[in-house]
Amino acid sequence: MKRFKRVRYLLCLVLLTGLIGIQSGAHLALADDEEETPPVEERLELVSRFPVKQGESGTSFEFEVDISYQGNETKMFEFNVDPPEGWDIAVNRYITSEEAQASILAMTIEPNQAYPSTVVVMLSPLPGNQPEPGEYTINFEAFSGSLSDSVELKAVVTELPLAYEVTFATVNGRLDFPVKPGEGNSIMVKITNTGSGDLTNLSFTSVKSEGWGATFTPNRIETLVPGQSTEAEVIMTPPQNTIAGDYRVYVRVGADTPDARLQEELDLRIRVQTPTVWGAAGIAIVVAVIVALAVMFRRLGRR
Repeated sequence: MKRFKRVRYLLCLVLLTGLIGIQSGAHLALADDEEETPPVEERLELVSRFPVKQGESGTSFEFEVDISYQGNETKMFEFNVDPPEGWDIAVNRYITSEEAQASILAMTIEPNQAYPSTVVVMLSPLPGNQPEPGEYTINFEAFSGSLSDSVELKAVVTELPLAYEVTFATVNGRLDFPVKPGEGNSIMVKITNTGSGDLTNLSFTSVKSEGWGATFTPNRIETLVPGQSTEAEVIMTPPQNTIAGDYRVYVRVGADTPDARLQEELDLRIRVQTPTVWGAAGIAIVVAVIVALAVMFRRLGRR
């Protein structure tokens, strides 16, 4: 009986020792697993979903760039980008409120994020610069130590559509002119092509009272290129029997464009004056009436 108890105690001891050994081994295995976890290989990737954009000359271009970083620690990445000649570049945080945007030179990024960090690279023409049509390429780089990546961004500049504009004015800036019935008055006008396309087949017309004469010298201009000006003479002649007063005359210049006939007009005020001969006659009549009245009063006074 004693022998049986000893065997039982011995078996319990062996079982207890085994359990302790298994638990210790599990702890050691876990510790070994933790120590043997390999570090994450550092990797940086820059991607733009729309790396090529097109716009008219004078347009600013915005490129969104996603920055993905895989690594073992938080790092600060600096940015490097050189603008083409005549352009300016700014890097902004990608946030919804435009008022909160600020130009940045670097960004701190945590590793292994589910979503990439995003920045906006803005390429803008310098003030007063009108870029020539063509392709303008920039290389946007992010780096931290030896870890770096870059993405190529391209702005395709197209020509501005031609604009057709003309200004029409008198040379001296006046819009009212005196004239005598039956006599012509010379008015000098200036025509300027203020658009970006050529104006062709320029001609003049007028809207005036019946019987009035209007002549233009020259009466036709073949071509006026952008920025070019030319002058013409307009002679307005009211009929001999025109009553003194103010008259409105509209003088118009028209030019051909690929789309339609372009037209601009001047609203002139022509002041018809009494001829000198009639003025002298009127004065003589008034003087004669005054003299006659004076003689008549004098005779009546003697009686």
